Amino acid sequence: MKKVVLSAFAFVMFSAVAANAQTAPQTQTPATTGTTQTGAGEQGAATQTSPAAPATTEEAKTAVTIEELPAAVKTTLASPTLKVWTATEAFLVKGADGKEYYAINLKKDNESGSVKLDKEGKPVK
Repeated sequence: MKKVVLSAFAFVMFSAVAANAQTAPQTQTPATTGTTQTGAGEQGAATQTSPAAPATTEEAKTAVTIEELPAAVKTTLASPTLKVWTATEAFLVKGADGKEYYAINLKKDNESGSVKLDKEGKPVK
């Protein structure tokens, strides 16, 4: 169980960094690209991130409410690692390979991120 929780946390943190990299304005200097805010009085380290690959056009996204998510997905969202995040919106994504997963957008204070979970609540790569 610890491995699942730690994997989910690592995935959320990676997704948050990737989401911030995608939404950054194109006019930023390389020194500020990919910086993260860590808290009052602390400065985040500047990191270079490569642009994320665009989503394939063969994926079909269907909006679902948070209440409609499967119980296993809700359990994962309520885990100690993710319970500090608030789910804001969710989508059922059907990939070109026929696999389905839930893409869930999360928010915590001024941060936002997303996580991809299968119907059993396990992280999807």
